[in-house]
Amino acid sequence: MLARLSCEGFRNLASTDWRPGPGRHLIVGANGAGKTSLLEALYLVATTRSFRTPRVEECVTRDLDAFRVHGEFEAAARVALEVGWSRFEGRRRTLNGGEASLTEYLDVQPVVAWSSADVEVLAGAPGARRRLLDQGIVTLRPGSVATLTRYRRTLRQKRELLVVDGSGLDAWNDLLAEAAHDLQRLRSRYVDLLGVELDRIASESRLDLQPITVLYRPSPADGPSGVEALRAGLEEVRAAERRRRMPLAGPHRDELEIRLGGEELRRVASAGERKAAGLLLLAARRAVFAAAGRDPVVLVDDADAELDPRRLAHLWEVFAEASQLFATSSRPAVWESLSTDASWSMEAGRLGSDDRPVEKEKGTS
Repeated sequence: MLARLSCEGFRNLASTDWRPGPGRHLIVGANGAGKTSLLEALYLVATTRSFRTPRVEECVTRDLDAFRVHGEFEAAARVALEVGWSRFEGRRRTLNGGEASLTEYLDVQPVVAWSSADVEVLAGAPGARRRLLDQGIVTLRPGSVATLTRYRRTLRQKRELLVVDGSGLDAWNDLLAEAAHDLQRLRSRYVDLLGVELDRIASESRLDLQPITVLYRPSPADGPSGVEALRAGLEEVRAAERRRRMPLAGPHRDELEIRLGGEELRRVASAGERKAAGLLLLAARRAVFAAAGRDPVVLVDDADAELDPRRLAHLWEVFAEASQLFATSSRPAVWESLSTDASWSMEAGRLGSDDRPVEKEKGTS
């Protein structure tokens, strides 16, 4: 659980020292007030990544040379994470003030988020859904970072070989098959768990949606069954790969299908149905991690967008089990009848509760 979040030089946020408690928190403010930046800072300090941009340097306040985001999380003991960037030193991260591996860092506090960028998961290219899968397996088991790294490194080397002449492909396919099997096994298991929780949460909700299902489509199709099946699948496309000079089979071509009433959701769902499905998927992800003892902080940006009041109320109850959730909105009136544990206001990058700003002077701690 997040106990404290402090920021300096981050996006359009004022210097901030925030100490929220457990439960469901609502953050309201006009567009551009800094609500999304606050959630982004929390996500960044927990995961080392932004949900808005792959370039962390874009997070620095205009005309400044550096930013720092510090988070303290309560688990068995309080743990401090910090991510920073400066024009002169680049990115840095620390755990309790010292160096740590990425696996150790990610093991501290899982976070799941939904923002406007996640519409790509439901309606965009397969790459967005593969990223969702990999976020899932790493959140469930931070040590999976090593599996992902090994596959990506081997795939990159195979790509380089194919660009040249494709000689020596057998040896690289052997290595790729082993790395791919480990990754596809993790993805397959995660989708199985996700499907169970999604079905449970959707059936318990009072939403008038058709059934939502998730289906894992590995490449090659029987890849998760074993290394030999993967080798055979790679051999089938060997000649085509040499002609086209690119890898044509493997987890980098996996697909996660999200279906609504048996049809691909991206083809048949309205904007409101997509938003509802996305939040149900978020709740299912939270439930998978919580069941594994990795209870995540939940972030929902622009929570009421594209939802009518009735559907919003039903979806809000879906997250009643969350230990800590932060949702943003620009329409406070929509939330008057909904239960929250704390409400916060955001104006010009300053966060306040009951009109009392929670901030600190630049350079203090």
